[in-house]
Amino acid sequence: MTTPMDTSDGALFAGRYRIIRRLGQGGMARVFLAQDESLHREVAIKVLADRHSDDPHFIERFQREARAAARLNHPNIVQVYDQSQGGMSFIVQEYVEGETLKDLIRRESPLEPRRAITIALQILAALRVAHQQGVIHRDVKPQNILMQPDGKVKVADFGIASAGGDTEMTEAGSIVGTAQYLAPEQARGLTVGPPADLYSLGIVLYEMLSGRVPFEGDTAVNVAMRHVQEAPEPLTDRNPLVPVALESVVMRALAKDPRERYQSADEMGIELDRVRQGLPISDETAVIGAATLAMTRPMTPPPAAETMVAPPLPPRDTTAPRGGNPNRKRLWILLIVLGVLLLAVAVGAFAVLRGGSDGGGSTSATTSTSSALVEIPNVVGQKQADATTVLKDLGFAVLITQQASADVPEGQVIAMRPNAGGKVPTGTTIELQVSSGPNLVDVPSVQGSAIGDATAQLEALGLLVTTVEDSSDSVAEGNVIAQAPSAGVQVKPGSTVTLTVSTGTQAATVPNITKMDINNAQNALIAAGLVLGAQSEANDAAPVGQVISQDPAAGTSVPTGIAVNVVISKGPATIAVPSVINQSRSNAEGALTNAGFVPNTTEQATSDPAQDGIVISQNPAGNSQKPQGSTVTIVVGRYTGSTT
Repeated sequence: MTTPMDTSDGALFAGRYRIIRRLGQGGMARVFLAQDESLHREVAIKVLADRHSDDPHFIERFQREARAAARLNHPNIVQVYDQSQGGMSFIVQEYVEGETLKDLIRRESPLEPRRAITIALQILAALRVAHQQGVIHRDVKPQNILMQPDGKVKVADFGIASAGGDTEMTEAGSIVGTAQYLAPEQARGLTVGPPADLYSLGIVLYEMLSGRVPFEGDTAVNVAMRHVQEAPEPLTDRNPLVPVALESVVMRALAKDPRERYQSADEMGIELDRVRQGLPISDETAVIGAATLAMTRPMTPPPAAETMVAPPLPPRDTTAPRGGNPNRKRLWILLIVLGVLLLAVAVGAFAVLRGGSDGGGSTSATTSTSSALVEIPNVVGQKQADATTVLKDLGFAVLITQQASADVPEGQVIAMRPNAGGKVPTGTTIELQVSSGPNLVDVPSVQGSAIGDATAQLEALGLLVTTVEDSSDSVAEGNVIAQAPSAGVQVKPGSTVTLTVSTGTQAATVPNITKMDINNAQNALIAAGLVLGAQSEANDAAPVGQVISQDPAAGTSVPTGIAVNVVISKGPATIAVPSVINQSRSNAEGALTNAGFVPNTTEQATSDPAQDGIVISQNPAGNSQKPQGSTVTIVVGRYTGSTT
């Protein structure tokens, strides 16, 4: 039997979430994988650690995470679905398969620059949405960046986020954030804004590209002070393959003064995208990045009012030792029960023999024995708990056995041994046969099976089947993604099993990105769950750098994650303007039209009969380069007679 907040495997948590397994534990919470039995999807449940369950600061931090993340809806942000309303503190959120960015860095660093930029751009897309909603994450670090197998990035853990009017969590005894990724103003306990998150992302980029964070130390306070006072080691010293332009972007993000950093996620994203395309970065980034690298003199210590706060002491391990071998315990229980039964049989036989030898006529020999005998009451039909209480109150021991029954309600006594009405000594064990209800059925595993096969298998066991549909990138259309109850759970015949059936890969609608510059086009694609594909250039009348066509076309339904290829304008094509001076009007207009220009003819009076109907001048001049379709103005002479 489970409690409403039982987190053991298979337990129904909070009346809705079937626990599948434990995923891990951090300093603040335990995390479990569960099946939402209402919506038939896998979720992650974060349960506040027992040692913090009575701490109002941790409870507030937990509630802050739910409030902050629930306001945000973006493909690069882990979605929050539910939270506790009282009692045990927990958050139910989207389950993301994959690993953390920290795991990736440990295994593969240093990352190739283009790959690091692609990851950073997705993080920036998430921060952009958060900052627009007034939410500052304040703990951007690789451990909070989830990497999916398809390369998509999800930002998680808004547990110490600052959201609008919420109280700043800078209580004494704790540094808010993780020391290796703290912005200087955050380390000094000052109010933080978007530049603090961008500083932390700069540290993450530095770590992706070099394999190490720029500042390390023996204590959190020591590391935090280095953020305030010291310049980072040049990134190119640690990894010579990092482009100088990319180093400048990272170093501007790591500027000590938040006013010198990027002021928005879009601003930093545009610079990173320019580096990715091999385009020059802004002069401002180059200057500030160089200044950050050149800063070797320690900064003036912060005023006394801006005192650094010390990190909390590490929590004590209060985990209770596990019990012994469960099989050995079961063996002892069986031996004890067997001993009680044998003793009861022996005592009963002894009483019968004594009664038979007395022949029923001797009172002196049986008085003491008869006084110890108790009549067995009839408890058949009673509930197990009530029957057990009655028997134990009379001094009997009770042994419960289960028996399936379609007629007797579950938990009710079907039969008893010895039978009611007999007299036996106190201490005798009375066996109660209790109904377990109808014969239970083990739900088989049908995940991955075709819906027809799965339905036939379940119905053959006497189970009912209902279906819901959902998209899946890994399960073929028409096959089962998930089932509830899970495989192995025992249910009554006639119970309903809900199957989630794949409709195939999740579809996304391609947005219209024509007439956008390439940076805005990429952001629009990321927001739609798509990626920017191949880029080519063509001459066009559109401004240079603007998207003039896309493939697939806008409005097309495609699988998420697909690449959208674009053609970018490199300006209109130009050709030489024909020289038509001294040609007749008709010949000049024909030559301009055939060359792709639009003639605009005007007349000018002339006293020279030789210029009558002849082109006197043109604009633009002959042989100049102009876009096709341009207008060329020609002036044709009109003879008006000689002048006197």
